[in-house]
Amino acid sequence: MGQHGFARDHDFEWIARDQNCCALVLTDNDDTRKRYPFAFRLMVTFVLNGSDLNVTFDVTNTGDEVLPASIGAHPAFNWPLLPKLAKESYSLTFSDDEPAPIRRLRGGLMRAKPEANPVEGRTLALSDRLFVDDAIIFDQLKSTEIGYAAMAAPSIRMSWNGFPQLGVWSKLGAKLLCIEPWYGFASPESFDGEFFDKPGLMHLAPGEQRTLRYRISVGGQ
Repeated sequence: MGQHGFARDHDFEWIARDQNCCALVLTDNDDTRKRYPFAFRLMVTFVLNGSDLNVTFDVTNTGDEVLPASIGAHPAFNWPLLPKLAKESYSLTFSDDEPAPIRRLRGGLMRAKPEANPVEGRTLALSDRLFVDDAIIFDQLKSTEIGYAAMAAPSIRMSWNGFPQLGVWSKLGAKLLCIEPWYGFASPESFDGEFFDKPGLMHLAPGEQRTLRYRISVGGQ
């Protein structure tokens, strides 16, 4: 299985679409089973409501054995939102204090040792140097909402439900910032077991469905 799994490499089928809403579905097939030998149904729904975009993932176990699964979002935003402002003018504001250490990657795997959290109280001041070591991973996340803004408008707010982790990432030198709710994360460097036992997975019983949601709200122009 490649980085970020396999779903993004497949065409989903339309099951609904109109002016403000669409829904797409992916089910297991011969190709997915070569890399992921489980029966599943993944439906993704997008609903635009004014300045809010609501995204829902419905993961269903359509098989007769327990389904081990991970899923995450990968939305990216302009950074800076306004070209006249410096990137360092921007910050992320969490809905809750985030005192727990963060995690980092090495060679695509989760480093064994946690690292100091760069969040001060509820605020993460943004700069390119934060991402020299790739993504910032909050694997003991308390917040369910985050604000992204500078002193001037516009601003972005993201909220989520059902995702226990969060990744924040930017490619060095790029004018983008990714705020990524996750259920699951890369394998720890020390992990050498069966995929079913990989830390961070959800486990769905036969017939069980798990619903995960996030919302992107745009404010101020």
